[in-house]
Amino acid sequence: MNKKLTLIIVVQALLIIALFWVLIFYGKDEFEAYQNSQEEEIESPSRISESAGINVVSLSLATQQNSGIKTAKVSVASYQGGIKSFGNVVAIDRLIEAKTQVLNLKTSVKLAHAAGGQNIQQYQRLKALNEDDKNVSDRAVQEALAAVNADKANVTSSESQLKNLQNGMKLQWGEALAKLAFDDKLPPHLAKLLNRENVLIQVSLPLSSVTPSAGSSITITPINEANTCITAVYVSPATQSDVTGIGKTFYFSAPAEQLRIGMRVNVEIGHSASDAVTGVIIPSNAVVWYAGAPWAYFKNSSTPKNSSDPKNSSNPKNSSDPKKSNDQFVRKPISADTEVGAGVESGWFNANIDTDSEVVVSGAQLLLSEEFKYLIKNENED
Repeated sequence: MNKKLTLIIVVQALLIIALFWVLIFYGKDEFEAYQNSQEEEIESPSRISESAGINVVSLSLATQQNSGIKTAKVSVASYQGGIKSFGNVVAIDRLIEAKTQVLNLKTSVKLAHAAGGQNIQQYQRLKALNEDDKNVSDRAVQEALAAVNADKANVTSSESQLKNLQNGMKLQWGEALAKLAFDDKLPPHLAKLLNRENVLIQVSLPLSSVTPSAGSSITITPINEANTCITAVYVSPATQSDVTGIGKTFYFSAPAEQLRIGMRVNVEIGHSASDAVTGVIIPSNAVVWYAGAPWAYFKNSSTPKNSSDPKNSSNPKNSSDPKKSNDQFVRKPISADTEVGAGVESGWFNANIDTDSEVVVSGAQLLLSEEFKYLIKNENED
């Protein structure tokens, strides 16, 4: 009896467990369907449409007011900025060493020429005596000829070294600075470099900048010495890049009194009035950063013709009917290279933006969140 009772209890327990899993299995689909229906009921309408591959955020006037979104027309401005860059004082020891080598090689050539002249005369005299009944031996004539050939070899070798040194200096320093090592008569700014009255500065300028003209100058300031302005005169294009490898490099000469080898300097090159550029100022509070780049939201005057999302095209709130009170905003990249103003009135000068544009000055971050909330939702649906 006890065994039968135990068996009955075990069978009942197994039946209960089996019925429990059957209920879970068949009730799962109904539970998921219920959840989806609930989500669909509370799903908020999409405020994003797409036009020509660009996302457009549409918000009603009431939504804008409740969210604190405000716009303002961009300020038109004319910017006459200069180029601000950097440079460093470089050593010219190699050029001075090359000048010493040049002097030594030129001296060697002169001595070889002088010795060669004497040895040629000696060879000719011995050769004549040898031909006159062997008054001197053939060996003496051969030794005199060997001395003449040795002088020619010395001249050729010294001249070859001189030429190679000159070519090497031109490759390393450029045509203008190579004159320091090879020319005796130098322009004043090069002579001062050689006499250590001036120092050589390698300046890095943007790739878009033009090559400085002969005799032009720039203003340099040693780093952490904002009140010390020094005028540097253009020398030549540099043959080597800056340590950063960015931009084009040029050589300038500046007084050595306050500059030392290896010192870093700030550089400023002014523009003429004719170089002024007309553009607009994007206020600092209008800028949002995304993917490491600055953007701003502009009020869109045009209405998207097509929508890539069928929900948007069927939704009356996203209709292109001009009678609707929706305002549309488009995110556009801006340049943050040129800052103007200070404090609350600071902003960024941009030259390629329509002067009639209206930019979002309050609530731009909310628009960015709204735009990417839509993108995240689409990824989840996929």
